[in-house]
Amino acid sequence: MNSSEAADAGKAEAMISIDDFQKIDMRIATIARAEIVDGADRLIRLILDLGNEQRSVLAGIRTAYEPGALVGRQVIVVVNLQPKKMRFGVSEGMVLAAGSGDDGIYLISPDFGAKAGMRVR
Repeated sequence: MNSSEAADAGKAEAMISIDDFQKIDMRIATIARAEIVDGADRLIRLILDLGNEQRSVLAGIRTAYEPGALVGRQVIVVVNLQPKKMRFGVSEGMVLAAGSGDDGIYLISPDFGAKAGMRVR
């Protein structure tokens, strides 16, 4: 880690209250399908199984993951974001990942035993 990364890691973002945090609805999802988005350099379309419904999410993870390797993997998704109309379709949530993209992208996965649809707290 270089000195600017260390400085960034030590900075806290604007503080939010526990009430604000509790407004974020994060769920466990299983990737049912993953496909390259034609014409997009960074996007993969994920069809996520949330247990009682499926969602389509456009994720900028193509530089780090092959779509076929993602099927069956569990991720954490923010489900109460307003759908976002993008050039390549509508994204109905956001998967959680670490990294800036320049130094890698790392999907956040739940521990063994988590089930699709479970709320993350």
